[in-house]
Amino acid sequence: MSIRTIIAAIALENGDEPVARRAIRLAADHRAKLILVHAIENLPAPDPDLPSPANEQAVADVLAAEAIASLERMAASEAVRTEIEVECGKADRLIKRLIRDHAADLLVIGPGKPQNLRERVFGSTADRVVRSGSCPIVVVKRASDEPYRYAIAAIDFSPMSFAAAQTAGLIAPSAKLELIHALEIPLAFEQAMLKTGTSQAEINRYRKAKARAAYTRLRSMCAAVAAPGKIRVVRGDPATALVRLARSGKTDLMALGIQGRNAASKIVIGSVARRVLSASSCDVLLARGAI
Repeated sequence: MSIRTIIAAIALENGDEPVARRAIRLAADHRAKLILVHAIENLPAPDPDLPSPANEQAVADVLAAEAIASLERMAASEAVRTEIEVECGKADRLIKRLIRDHAADLLVIGPGKPQNLRERVFGSTADRVVRSGSCPIVVVKRASDEPYRYAIAAIDFSPMSFAAAQTAGLIAPSAKLELIHALEIPLAFEQAMLKTGTSQAEINRYRKAKARAAYTRLRSMCAAVAAPGKIRVVRGDPATALVRLARSGKTDLMALGIQGRNAASKIVIGSVARRVLSASSCDVLLARGAI
C-alpha cells in the first residue's frame, strides 16, 4: 500500500492556507502527485428577468485565472509534482469526480464553514464530501509545516476503526501511534446490576474484566497495524474522552473509522466522529477502508 495521488480542496478563503501546507507536506513525505482543486461557486444564477451584468464567460475566465495564479503561488516553492484543477460548479461534485478520475488515495480538506441556514441543515462542502466516503480524508484543523509526530487511532473494534489505524500508520509512518479504546459501562446498566443484587465488588470485577479483554484485543490489533505503537484503554464516554485527547495539544492527528453506506448510499458519520470533528484542535483522519 502506498499514497501516490493526493487531492487538496482549496477554498481560497482566509484561514484556508493550512490545508495547502498540510497537503504539500504529505505529498513531499510520500513523493506523491498533488492535485490542488478549487471550485468557483459564487457565479450568479441566470435570471431571464434580469439583464446580464457582464459577459458571464469572461467573468468566469477572470475568476479562474485568479484562482489558478493563487494555487500556483501556494505550490511554487515546493519540490512537489503539482497539478491544478479550477472549474465552475459545486465543489463537492468536482472533488468527488476528481477523486474517481485520478483514483486518489487521500483527500485533504478544511472543516468548512456553513454559509447559510441550508448548509447548517444539510451540510457544508466538507460534510458532503466526507459523507461520500470515496477515499480516506484528512480534515485539517491545525496550521503546521511539520510531519505528524503523535497520532491516536480510536478503536471500537469495528473493521472501520482498524482501517483508520492502518491508514494513520501509512500516512504518518514517523509518528508515534497510540491505539485507544474508550471503555464505557452505561450508568443505567450499572444501576440495573445493583437493583438485581449485584454487589459493587462484582461490578468492579466486571469492569476490570472488560478492560483486560479490551487490552487483549488491542494488542492483537496493534500487531497488524503498519506502524504499531502504544495501546491504552480509557474509561468514559468515547466522544468526551476522544475530544479531550484531540484538544490536549499533544495530538497531531486523530484517526476515526466511519461506518458503511446506508440505504441512501451515504457514509454514516457517527455522533462520536461528528463531535470530534467539531471540537478537536488537531487534524482528523476519517477512513472507511484501508488504502
